[in-house]
Amino acid sequence: MMSLLTLILLSVALSMDCFAVSIACGMQQLQSKWVALKMALTFSVFHIGMISLGWALGIGFQKYIDLFDHWLAFGLLCGIGIKMIIEGLDSKKEKSICIQKWSVLCTLALATSIDAFVVGISLSLENVRWLEAVVCVGGTLIIMTLTGLFIGSKMRFFSPKFANILGGIILLGIGIRILLEHEYGFTL
Repeated sequence: MMSLLTLILLSVALSMDCFAVSIACGMQQLQSKWVALKMALTFSVFHIGMISLGWALGIGFQKYIDLFDHWLAFGLLCGIGIKMIIEGLDSKKEKSICIQKWSVLCTLALATSIDAFVVGISLSLENVRWLEAVVCVGGTLIIMTLTGLFIGSKMRFFSPKFANILGGIILLGIGIRILLEHEYGFTL
C-alpha cells in the first residue's frame, strides 16, 4: 500500500507538466482570476478522468499481472519520469500559449493528462484507493496550476523546464521505491 507522503509526492510530480504550462502562461500574459481558476479546474478534471480510466483498467487486469505488477509500475513511472526529464532538457524555445480559448485549454489539459492514465494503472496495481488518489491529485493540480500562474506573472526569468525535470526525478524515485519494496522488501 502506498503511503500518503508517496501519494502526495506522486501528485506533485504528476502536476509538473501543468505547473510548467501555467508558468509559461503566467509569463506571457496577465491572467484574470476567472481564467486562472478555469485553467486550474480544467487541468484537474482532465487528470482525474485519466487517472480514473487508468485505475479502472488496472483493476480489471490485476489478477493477471499480480506477479509482475511492481515491475510494470516501475517501468511506467520511470518511462514517464525519463520523458519529463528529456522534455525539460529540450532546448527549444517555448511557444506563446493563449489559454483564453476553450479549445486551446482543453488541448493543453488533455496533453498534460495523458501521463495520468498510466499513473492510474500504477495506482490500481499498488492498491491505492481511488477516492484518495483523485482527491490528492486533483487538489495538488489546482494548487500547482494557480501557483505556476502566479510565479510566471511575477518572475519572468524562471524556467518552466525546471519543473519538468524535477517532476521526472520524483517519478523515477517513486518507481525505484516500488521496485525495491516489492523485490527486496525495503520500506522507504
